[in-house]
Amino acid sequence: MSEQITLDTLASEVRQRMSALDEKLSESISDTRLAELVRTNLSQIVESDPEFVRKLKFGPATPDRTLVGTKYARWGLSLSDIEFLFEMQESLRGQRKVSGGVYEGPSEELTRTFEAISNACYLPAEKVREIDRKAIDDMFPRIPLRWFRGGDRALAREGKYELTGAYQSAIRAMDTAETGFGKELIGNQYVGELWEAARRESRVFGLIDTFEMTDPTAFLPVEVDFPEMLFVSESTANNSSNYATVKTGSERVQVDAKKFVIHQMWSGEMEEDSIIPFIPFLRRQAGLSIGFHSDSLVLNGDTTNAGTGNINLDDADPADTKHYLAFDGIRHAALVDNTGNDVNAAGAVTLSLLNDLRGKMIDTTRKVDWGHPTDMNDLVYVSDPETADKIALLDEVLTVDKYGPAATVLNGELARIQGHPHIPSIAVSKTEDDGKVSNTAANNTKGQVIAFNRRAFKVGWRRRVRVETERLPATDQTRIVYSLRMGFGRFTPTGAASGIEAAATLRNISL
Repeated sequence: MSEQITLDTLASEVRQRMSALDEKLSESISDTRLAELVRTNLSQIVESDPEFVRKLKFGPATPDRTLVGTKYARWGLSLSDIEFLFEMQESLRGQRKVSGGVYEGPSEELTRTFEAISNACYLPAEKVREIDRKAIDDMFPRIPLRWFRGGDRALAREGKYELTGAYQSAIRAMDTAETGFGKELIGNQYVGELWEAARRESRVFGLIDTFEMTDPTAFLPVEVDFPEMLFVSESTANNSSNYATVKTGSERVQVDAKKFVIHQMWSGEMEEDSIIPFIPFLRRQAGLSIGFHSDSLVLNGDTTNAGTGNINLDDADPADTKHYLAFDGIRHAALVDNTGNDVNAAGAVTLSLLNDLRGKMIDTTRKVDWGHPTDMNDLVYVSDPETADKIALLDEVLTVDKYGPAATVLNGELARIQGHPHIPSIAVSKTEDDGKVSNTAANNTKGQVIAFNRRAFKVGWRRRVRVETERLPATDQTRIVYSLRMGFGRFTPTGAASGIEAAATLRNISL
């Protein structure tokens, strides 16, 4: 009868052979020799393959490429998060489960993801920047002088292109975009400049954190509360009871990507006769439009598509293509969703009323104080321009001209209200007494102020600004289409909009 080999015996034999192999390798190759071999071969690989370049980034603003399409990217995990998760799962390997069996360690998907982002060759950061800087330097001398504007044109004419805003923007972008992997500088520069123009013109949208959406619908996990710390006595007996357990609540916010377009056409005659001044004009106007509507989207969003009730058109049915119908925004959170955060001024604006907004933004149930953040810039006041002028006249308000050169000033900031930035925005309209905009302009005579904590809102990008053109020979016309897909998320610990505490409104302000 042949000898039967048990699993334990087989496992023991495998371990013995692996140990012997490891000892043999250790004897034949020293650590010094191994390091020398790695350095020599790595240098040859890098020199022979110019595309063998990687950048190591910790906590990037955009997800690592290797994560896109994975469940980890959909949950917003960064490189550091993946490494922490992998190590935690690895530490559990072989430990027994309470329900029976043992932990098998990281899953195959997590292991592959971890290896993809961690097992790579990295060049020093300064070497990568040197390569990118040379590519940018080679590009700028070939850019036509007419592409520069204002003071940038004078600098470029003198050969000082490295001092222009466009050059500095390109240098700053070296940490967020790689060259040589199908992202040619000229192709990206066009869209990049348009997007920068939009962010410069926007005043509120640029303050909100963004994330990349790998699917049309994303779920953002949010904390509900933190675990309670319990006062307990020392366990002295060998059969002492377990300490009581506590739970940490969590919820999620759904973000849906919505599509927006700007569609324009112009005749062939205009293209032939004035193409040089007209194209920059189109780009400039598109930048202004995207900047304005980005602010309006996050501030004024309201999905109410009916004859009455929309905060942007209270007494008429808005057209189905109105941008603010895409999702509910910041104003809607206080005016409609959580009316307890709505303050009726019924008179002139005062510091006391502005201060009341901060008191409305406190979630005592979950111990979250949105109205008194550690970073003073996290709480932002936004108002229509006329109300902003009234606020600037208050004795207690510190206007921007008194800050001094060392102050941190946000884009468009006019003043500081108890240390928090105050920004006027044309995207905020005057309203009726109830804080909603009437279809009859003469009814909109009251000012409004919105206070919000920018950490409680997120913009999701499914598609950033894409620019496409098409020639139409049959009509001797050309069309240009700017398109983007984005979503908007509002922090709510209850899962319902009524639980939003990070925004408050002051309405019915006499001007």
